[in-house]
Amino acid sequence: MFLKSLGFTWIFLFFAHVSFSQIDSLLNTLNDTTTIRDQEVTATAPTIMSKKWNQWKTRFFTMNLGLAVLLDHNILGQDDENIAQVGKVDPGTEFRGERIVLSGNIFVSKANPWRYMFSANFNGLDAPPDKKSFDFIDWNLDIPISKKAGWITLGKQKEGVGLEYIMPGTQLQFMERGSGAPMLIRQRNIGIRYSNSVLGQKMTYTIGFFNNWWETGKTFSDNGSQFVARVTGLPFYESDRALMHVGLGFRHTGATDGKLSYKAKPEANTAPSFINTGSFEATGANTIMLEWIGVKGPVALIAEYMNASVRSSGMGDPNVGYLNLGGSWFATGENRRYNKNTGNPGKLVPNKNFKFRHGTGPGAIELGSRFTRSDANSQGLNGGTFSRFTMALSWYPNAHFRYELNYGRGRLDKGGEVGRTNIWQFRAQFEL
Repeated sequence: MFLKSLGFTWIFLFFAHVSFSQIDSLLNTLNDTTTIRDQEVTATAPTIMSKKWNQWKTRFFTMNLGLAVLLDHNILGQDDENIAQVGKVDPGTEFRGERIVLSGNIFVSKANPWRYMFSANFNGLDAPPDKKSFDFIDWNLDIPISKKAGWITLGKQKEGVGLEYIMPGTQLQFMERGSGAPMLIRQRNIGIRYSNSVLGQKMTYTIGFFNNWWETGKTFSDNGSQFVARVTGLPFYESDRALMHVGLGFRHTGATDGKLSYKAKPEANTAPSFINTGSFEATGANTIMLEWIGVKGPVALIAEYMNASVRSSGMGDPNVGYLNLGGSWFATGENRRYNKNTGNPGKLVPNKNFKFRHGTGPGAIELGSRFTRSDANSQGLNGGTFSRFTMALSWYPNAHFRYELNYGRGRLDKGGEVGRTNIWQFRAQFEL
């Protein structure tokens, strides 16, 4: 517990002992809001800010350095029924992410150079003693076919389906993705995917095949393969501040060793899985995904629905579902940029950066709320049903820092009990 509390203690002491002028000098060096050009990073890479010291260019290749550090603290207030369902959950502090990203181009003399990305996550103070310090979570290559024919992505990457999973994790409206997203979609996978943006970038589509047998040590057939597809459109688009987005996704997953399982945390990473079906015999599952976004000025509304039809005769062919309804409002007037290559909201840049000087801007202030519901009680499945209402407050002093507070009220129906939880979450975030 001492080590887990050290991070927040260090931040407090740092800001308590440095002068405003020193902090202002630091922020001034980070207030540049120019981003690396889209042509110089893979489509799956997060937005990287452009500095003089984080870019290298030669005759043969380019390289850009990106960083992200997220420090979280979670507090769960459980009633007796919830404790009986999942056990007592103590307050937890963790480095949610300590990530380094290297991306850029190769064959730069070509009209359409290839693009690459490597990212590694440092597990830090919270890593188990037997776990590696560094874990490579992305290693992929984008090979463009032509300017209008799209590109092929090879390697370990996001699958390209699920709106919240496609969005950069540091740019979500809330601290964590909704409980059902990681339950129904793999965070990273190894495979091949084709993508394109057409109709004047008013429409995107992607199709991919994945099997991560390389990492699991299982045979290719025993490991289970995934097939994914997604189509998005902009039936209305005036600008990133006035648009309507619709999307349809599909994911087929084969069973691993003839079994499937579904787990979901209560949108708090230091908590255990509230939903847990355990492993059960199955041949596979087909998941349909629907998504909608509406943006009007500083207001953005998002809706997402997923339903997995599981092929399991022993469990009566159950369904596993997920619903997400939410939105946010920037009190300072900003909006997130829309990525027309991948069909999702992305980077937020404040209109006026905060500085420790009179007459400067407030940064960006975002207020959000959402309702999520994940259901793994169907036919013979008794994994539980979890619903949560969340309110969020975020402050972005500039494009690099974010300080966030989330409060959630959760309800778990499982094992004949109804347990309730109050969840307080705090985050300090830096990204480059």
